[in-house]
Amino acid sequence: MDSALLLYQGVLAAVCLATGGVAVRAWRQREEPGATYLAVMNVGIVFWTLFTLLPTFLGASPWSFVSLRLVIPFVTVGVFGLFAFTLEYTGRGEYLTRRALALLSVQPILTTALVLTNGYHELMWTETALDPTAVYGVVRTFQVGFLVHTLYSYLLLITAVYMIGLFAVRSDFLYQKQVVAFLVAIFVPWLGNVLYIFTPVQYDLSQVGFAVTGVALGYAITSVGFLDITPVARDRVVETLQAAVFVIDTDGRLVDINDQGRRLLGVGERSVTGDPVAALLDPFPDTEALAETITSTRADETFETTLEGRTFAVRISPLYDQRDLLAGRVVLVNDVTEQVEQQRELRQRNEQLDRFASVVSHDLRNPLTVASGKLELFRQTRDDEFLADVDDSLHRMERLISDVLTLTRTGGSDIDVAPVSVGAVAQAAWSNVDTGESTLAVDSELTLPANRSLLMRLFENLFRNSVEHNRDPVAVTVGGLPDGFFVEDDGVGIPEADRTGLFEEGVSGTETGTGLGLMIVDQVATVHGWGATVTAGESGGARFEIRSAS
Repeated sequence: MDSALLLYQGVLAAVCLATGGVAVRAWRQREEPGATYLAVMNVGIVFWTLFTLLPTFLGASPWSFVSLRLVIPFVTVGVFGLFAFTLEYTGRGEYLTRRALALLSVQPILTTALVLTNGYHELMWTETALDPTAVYGVVRTFQVGFLVHTLYSYLLLITAVYMIGLFAVRSDFLYQKQVVAFLVAIFVPWLGNVLYIFTPVQYDLSQVGFAVTGVALGYAITSVGFLDITPVARDRVVETLQAAVFVIDTDGRLVDINDQGRRLLGVGERSVTGDPVAALLDPFPDTEALAETITSTRADETFETTLEGRTFAVRISPLYDQRDLLAGRVVLVNDVTEQVEQQRELRQRNEQLDRFASVVSHDLRNPLTVASGKLELFRQTRDDEFLADVDDSLHRMERLISDVLTLTRTGGSDIDVAPVSVGAVAQAAWSNVDTGESTLAVDSELTLPANRSLLMRLFENLFRNSVEHNRDPVAVTVGGLPDGFFVEDDGVGIPEADRTGLFEEGVSGTETGTGLGLMIVDQVATVHGWGATVTAGESGGARFEIRSAS
């Protein structure tokens, strides 16, 4: 037997085994995107190769005609599987609708029908004679139908190559091992088929090429995770994450990044794969330690860091290859600025509630005890003077409760504001306070955006502070500032040493005070985006200035 033919038969038998193994492996992983079509492709290759191999043993036999006729239908199956696999593997699986699959099935069905009826019309080839000297025992002349079938198959192959090439470019060649294996699996059989059809070569070398296909796809599946998680699955997962995702190799270079990561680094669409992490973080101040941590950690690590005034939660996880060797690191970065701010506000509110609980349990106890004692004395003596003391205690409790409610309502950061007249609100607040013979002068036509109710509480507490901290009647003035307003009295003033901590809870200079009034002033100012300060007035009295914090 011709040694070349023997070698050729051995190669074809190896192709059957190799591609059959790939088909079985792909079918077992059919839940993965593209695996079913990869199995279909390899089943087509198996039978294509088998029916090409049989005539080399049958020689000049009528059965050789039958076997060669069956080659072409399975060629169409293989090409169909390859094209559909490429669509799904490169992220175009939505095109594989029932309508599209039906259209793709038209050519294989028509071609099979022409092959089976070729004896009547000979549109596929002309079977001239049986020839014992021919490799396949048959001499054939290909006709127009076969050429149309070949061109159609080449068109699908060219489209598949274009899609996989475009995918490689768009993914910055991150999956170059898979892509190279895939392109080798396509090009080598293609080249062999071209040589067989368009040159005097006697052997159909496309089958030899498919031996390479089997090896390439086998390598892709077993060594580079061709189906473990396809690049398409990676894109769908990574690109839909709200976190910025970075994949770093062991040399500290970036090998993958999602859209959120690009926005975080401000790199736009330019390619940054291969750039050192330190260089990418260089535009941000004080990131040397961060870059060192990202590129050197060998265990899971989670921490928070600040970039340009925003807080980010960073999680670093090492990546290991199949030999359990460190292959790189994946870094997830989430902007948690709002969460951190909410947590800070929540802590403040909880601390505030604790203080309020102390106020309710302690500060209310004193006037309540006084009221109870005076009421008991009234019962014993029927002296109305004791009822006046009870009334004073009840008023103090009412003010205390009102102050606590005001502080609770201003504990958040969201309030409804509208343009209000500072002078009008000040006049209304003055009428709500027992000011005795003290006087108010409003020297401002200022209008500003504010919550009218809260602004009135601010004025009430400032007016009450002026009246109650001075024995004699005072003249209180409300005036405008370029960035706010002031409330000033002509009383004894507040010594500079006592101004520190004046707006904190519990600071009161009178027995009837709640210790919350100026704290309310400060909190109302803060929730409006203002700041409250105290200084000396022109006549030495107290002057409170409320200015925009910006």
